Amino acid sequence: MKTKVLFLDIDGTLVDFQGKIPESAKEALIRAKERGHHLVLCTGRTRFQVYPWLLDYGFDGLITGAGAQVEAGRELICRHLVKQDSLAKAVAFFERIRAPYYLQAEKAIYAPQWCIDCQTAVFQGELSEEERQKRFGRITRDEKPCQRKDVEKLAYYHSVKDLGEVRRALGDYFTVEASSFQLINSSDGEVTVRGIDKAYGMEQYLRYAGIRREDSAAFGDGPNDLGMLEYAGTGVAMGNAGAELKSRADLVTSSIGEDGLLRAFEALKLI
Repeated sequence: MKTKVLFLDIDGTLVDFQGKIPESAKEALIRAKERGHHLVLCTGRTRFQVYPWLLDYGFDGLITGAGAQVEAGRELICRHLVKQDSLAKAVAFFERIRAPYYLQAEKAIYAPQWCIDCQTAVFQGELSEEERQKRFGRITRDEKPCQRKDVEKLAYYHSVKDLGEVRRALGDYFTVEASSFQLINSSDGEVTVRGIDKAYGMEQYLRYAGIRREDSAAFGDGPNDLGMLEYAGTGVAMGNAGAELKSRADLVTSSIGEDGLLRAFEALKLI
């Protein structure tokens, strides 16, 4: 069988919203690897936020920060950072409307103390600090976030402004999408540099690997996976994905908790 490149979102696709990988997903990865396919993580998480144990499955590439950083093996293919003047504009906006926000970078997540306190209050009684750090990464305090030079993307939540208002406020430099985590609503979102997205990262990896776009498949469930599924030779939406993503996919599989990834691999005869 011809070698395929399989681009895999993490949250809601490969790993559930409790931070666990289903046994069937483990089986899918192992069997696909045995068949010689390239396995590439394609996630909105930055490198720092990728579960260390997940890397033990031998991924051939990593697309992190929703396309901001692309790696093949141990080689860095490309990396894009938010311009400081645009970062300052975004930070000022979220500060003004008091929407907790985080600056996501390759080696850490940064936020001022008031944003850290908000996260603690939101998860109080639900997740311990240790569990929060395991799932999302430890947040480093930074009271001058707009001066950072290593930011790849931003995330925010509990905004009094809806997605449309946030998009208009931040301008054309950024793309704003609904959050890719489980509780998706118009008050939570992810902010990336326009044109630097998962599809861009896929293009860079395929060019480096010398593999045609037609010989790729992408698997996702969230709003930031739409471009990824449309760019791939075959786009697969998980059963737990939203209606729009499902309507644009070539194949809709079952949910992550119902062996969705394994069933999709089997349906596509990848394994």
